[in-house]
Amino acid sequence: MHRISRRMVAVLVVVGAIAAGGAAFTAANTVPPTTAGYGTSSISGATATDIAYSLNSDGTQINSATITFTGDLSNDTVKAGFETNALTTCSTPVYDGTTSSTSTCSGYTESTASSSTFNVAVTNN
Repeated sequence: MHRISRRMVAVLVVVGAIAAGGAAFTAANTVPPTTAGYGTSSISGATATDIAYSLNSDGTQINSATITFTGDLSNDTVKAGFETNALTTCSTPVYDGTTSSTSTCSGYTESTASSSTFNVAVTNN
């Protein structure tokens, strides 16, 4: 079995973000052109420019994901989850005052070895 570095695991974990319920924006879906494992990335309701995962100390689990979006989403709700698990509410997006907003989704214990889908939905409040 090959051992993969934490950095490579983080890169390999980025996968599809799928539309999920709510009153999603009608704008086009756009995310960074990254793929990992066997999936692709797409988001409904916003334009994401980066997804950064935080792993546990041995790199076997994803503990959180910080998503950077284009524009001011400070009045919107971000929800995310892995695989077919229910989406959970992430932190309120923080606008940097110029070009982007970030939201952190935490409380995960997702296996880096078996994760294949990360779902994200952004809705208007």
